[in-house]
Amino acid sequence: MAKHLEYFNQLYEQNDDPWSYADRWYEHRKRAICLSLLLHDQYKKGLELGCSNGIFSQQLAERCQHLVCIDANERAVYLAQQRLSSAAHVKILQKQLPDNFPEDHYDLIMISEIGYYLTRNELLKLIDLCQRNLTDNGMILLCHWRYPIEGFELNGETVHSLFKQEMKLAHYLRLNDKDFLIDVWTKHNNSLADQEGLI
Repeated sequence: MAKHLEYFNQLYEQNDDPWSYADRWYEHRKRAICLSLLLHDQYKKGLELGCSNGIFSQQLAERCQHLVCIDANERAVYLAQQRLSSAAHVKILQKQLPDNFPEDHYDLIMISEIGYYLTRNELLKLIDLCQRNLTDNGMILLCHWRYPIEGFELNGETVHSLFKQEMKLAHYLRLNDKDFLIDVWTKHNNSLADQEGLI
């Protein structure tokens, strides 16, 4: 746990946007793809794990009646709180995963680019918590960079493999981009067309 906290502390000491979320087309495109894969236009309560400086949180806030965003880094949480200060339906909390997981009933859990910063055992605990805190009509979206993260035991491929191995939910889809993976799980296996009575 201490290892990844120090890693992020060093990143945010140097830059308020260490991955260039605001400027890189790669990041804009990836967020747009994630949003396009959400199975509903609106969610009652969403959870974003690892919100960083809140750039993606702004877009998720438009899709959720209530949104809880968490990050372990103090500076990231401050930046996200500033960015979403006018969004009364959004809570941004400083919490470490998986031990301080904000247990509640969520119909959307977004896990983007954080799994490989945990140990294998921490990730397994997180997987269990996500499943236990998902509503009956909820979905989990998992998105990770495919390349190695120096200094950590997991990478995007292993994170998604562990989720696939441990998930007891229905696997709705996988998107294989050359640079990142996206997987979606739901509590039921009905397609969106089926849910809307089209078939």
